[in-house]
Amino acid sequence: MEEYRLYLDKLNMMPHPEGGFYKRNWQSLINGDLKDAQGKVVFQKRLIGSSILYLLPHEMVCKWHRVKCDEMWHFYDGTALNIYLLTPQKGLETVVLGKDLKAGQIPQFIVPNQTWFAAELVSPAGFTFCGCTLWPAFSYTDFEMAECVSLADDFPKYKELIQRIQNHPQ
Repeated sequence: MEEYRLYLDKLNMMPHPEGGFYKRNWQSLINGDLKDAQGKVVFQKRLIGSSILYLLPHEMVCKWHRVKCDEMWHFYDGTALNIYLLTPQKGLETVVLGKDLKAGQIPQFIVPNQTWFAAELVSPAGFTFCGCTLWPAFSYTDFEMAECVSLADDFPKYKELIQRIQNHPQ
């Protein structure tokens, strides 16, 4: 039995639409109108935050997607994770989420809102167990899976990586 099965069973984790498994473990009871830096209401009557536990086994990837809110990833256990970000300003950026600071890994990272991103394990074995916290609280109305052809058209320089992640068998 795979070592990560303990997490799935003990935490009652479910399959996630982007790949991997999750369990919502916190949702704020505080809500309100959330404003941007200019004072414009961008999220009306929303809970201020939520978080999930997330597990990605080596045979899966976290497919290209984006959300309308900021998302902080927290590393807990397992293998380091490559998080790929695509923005018009920077192109492709890779952040390695993990605990080996000497190797340049970081234990927490914020994916800015509206940023296309995907993830896969650094090594071909093992799993990553981490958490994701979102402000405001996650809602599927804020979640968008990438259309591979369109994303590759927007970022042709990274077409091979986009297609490899998006076409990965789960």
